[in-house]
Amino acid sequence: MSMKALGGLLVKVIKRDKCVSCNGLLQDIHFIRDFPIYMGTTLQDKNNDIEADMVFAKCVNCGCVQMKNLIPLKILYKDSHFAGAVGGSWLDHHKQFSEFVIKHASGNIVEVGGAHLTLANLIEKDKAIDSVTVYDVSIIGEPASHKVQTVEGLFDSTTVGKKPDAIVHSHVIEHLYEPMKEIREMSALLEEGGTMIISAPVIDKMMEDGFTNAMNFEHTYGLTKNLLYKILNNAQLQIIDVYDYSRHCVFVAARKDLQVTQPNSKSYDSSFFDKFIEYHETEIKKINTFLGHPKETFVFGAHIFTQFLLKNGLDESNLSCVLDNDTNKQNQRLYGTNLKVSSPKILKDFNCPTVILKAGQYTEEIKKDILENINSKTRFIL
Repeated sequence: MSMKALGGLLVKVIKRDKCVSCNGLLQDIHFIRDFPIYMGTTLQDKNNDIEADMVFAKCVNCGCVQMKNLIPLKILYKDSHFAGAVGGSWLDHHKQFSEFVIKHASGNIVEVGGAHLTLANLIEKDKAIDSVTVYDVSIIGEPASHKVQTVEGLFDSTTVGKKPDAIVHSHVIEHLYEPMKEIREMSALLEEGGTMIISAPVIDKMMEDGFTNAMNFEHTYGLTKNLLYKILNNAQLQIIDVYDYSRHCVFVAARKDLQVTQPNSKSYDSSFFDKFIEYHETEIKKINTFLGHPKETFVFGAHIFTQFLLKNGLDESNLSCVLDNDTNKQNQRLYGTNLKVSSPKILKDFNCPTVILKAGQYTEEIKKDILENINSKTRFIL
């Protein structure tokens, strides 16, 4: 199986042939053809955009929903799409997560995947934390003090020096292709009694609420709370604290315990996926019928939100452009589409513009900002 750029470049996908939860057999249940592999913006010619089929499957044994076509990591994360770099929602998340981390961590901390250094710079202020070493393939932020150190690369047995007292990661676990194996390998770098503290999305709840950023080439399996707990227990991590940040995000602290009992196999209710697909098929048909003059119609989000709508039938010809607050994306093209990206401030130039806004957990924050600070007459399709 290959993915193909519009200009003809062929790249092989990785084929997932067994369940991430129980190693069971997978049965195909849904396809989205020719989906762009990169959920960001670009200046390159559209003929160089790479697309691949999204193949969703369900485990015949436990029911876990997951994707079968996986993109090689060096291609998938070749460019950063600045996820989480803009907006108050992520800042609030990091502040609350930092308090949760400080509650359970002390000594020398490793953070995996914290390129912006937002979390590291928050927790380093605590006196009980001696150091925070951040591992990421590309470090973007600036350390707040000498206590924050950075390593551009992967965190594994070949790059770690002294074993950390705690390992922290935020919205990393859903990106792992083999979460059972990879979290166990990460846990092996902790001494008994060490802690792993994570923030993770609750993918099934996101899909129940129609979030189009729930499952994609970066989030390749339906992470539920029960599956998350199973992954941790499988890695000899005993859960000691759980905090529901929201319906769609959970904080978990777990302690390394060599005696932790292995979890029994569980089955997972996959009905959320069928309802998600049915909802969007109906919703996109309604949107296409409702849309008016293209010059006054916009879609928000130079990201997976818009790509998903377009690949599921939203008529691109009815849209003027994509709106996004991230200045790094503006004046570029949304990957996999012909749509240019502009600042939402252009809405000031229209009397009563229409904005399609389906940005998941960020929808209300974005809507409020547009109505209060840009154009109070904006109409929204939510």
